[in-house]
Amino acid sequence: MTISDSITDDLGLVDRYINRYLKHDISAIPRISRHLIRSGGKRIRPYLVITTSRMFGVRADAYVKVAAAVEMYHSASLLHDDVVDNAKQRRGSRSANDLWGNKSSVLVGDFLLAASSSIVADMKNDDLLGTFIRVLSRMAEGELVQLGLSGNPGISQRDYYTIIKKKTAYLISLSCESGAILGQAPDSVRNKMRQFGLLLGIAFQLIDDNIDYESSVRVSGKARGVDLKEGKITLPMIVALSVAGRKERGLLTRALAGRLEDGISFEDVYGIIEKYHGFEYTKRRAGSFAHRAVDLLDGMPKSPELDELRGLARSIVERKS
Repeated sequence: MTISDSITDDLGLVDRYINRYLKHDISAIPRISRHLIRSGGKRIRPYLVITTSRMFGVRADAYVKVAAAVEMYHSASLLHDDVVDNAKQRRGSRSANDLWGNKSSVLVGDFLLAASSSIVADMKNDDLLGTFIRVLSRMAEGELVQLGLSGNPGISQRDYYTIIKKKTAYLISLSCESGAILGQAPDSVRNKMRQFGLLLGIAFQLIDDNIDYESSVRVSGKARGVDLKEGKITLPMIVALSVAGRKERGLLTRALAGRLEDGISFEDVYGIIEKYHGFEYTKRRAGSFAHRAVDLLDGMPKSPELDELRGLARSIVERKS
């Protein structure tokens, strides 16, 4: 059995653990949670918990719980995000809030948040619990920062990186650091794994932001231009806004203000971003972050899991979904 097959088997254990946890007398909890979890997703967070935990000799019963907790919290954040964004779709399917309403989605999200925290607390590992709680707080901060800057064409790259670190990268960082925490690795190794995950998470989100413009439902499972419709300004757009002329900048600004159908097409916006190399720049920056992440793994004890992490970091820039 290859290391990839073995990790896939462990992901199956995570799924079974989550399904057992979601059995509940209140029917909305399993119905909405499973709808979201079964709709797909890249599963990068539980994958990283499993892979890094195996690197440090952690028992499967421990890392399966942490992987489940991380995936459940991520699912909670998606439920809440879709309500905030008034999203109608998630991963190519109708969103939970569109199917069952905002109130049910928020409350099931709250349940998943509490459940994931309870799983970690029951492990009686103060380092892990403290790290987990700090990350949850940062993710909420990221959503608030993004909400405050939504549709603002003056957003800077510094603002953008603050948002993606808080909303995405810190949870991926936790996923990598958790293996070192559970394995009682030295602080220097924990710091390396934390930083590896942070850089990987930034690269991951940068490519996600390109995919939102460049991919298709058939390839990625997502409709194109969702970020634009929701007024979210990501790096490809920031690049174009910073160098476009007055007329083109005005068109982009109107599109971000929700006037995409007011004589402005998605292809108009896409063409301007492409003209000013917004996608190319974003991919280059993702490659730089991924390369720095791989460099941090130098000096780690050799293992199949280490090779798996290197391979993931190198391939993340080329993904299409």
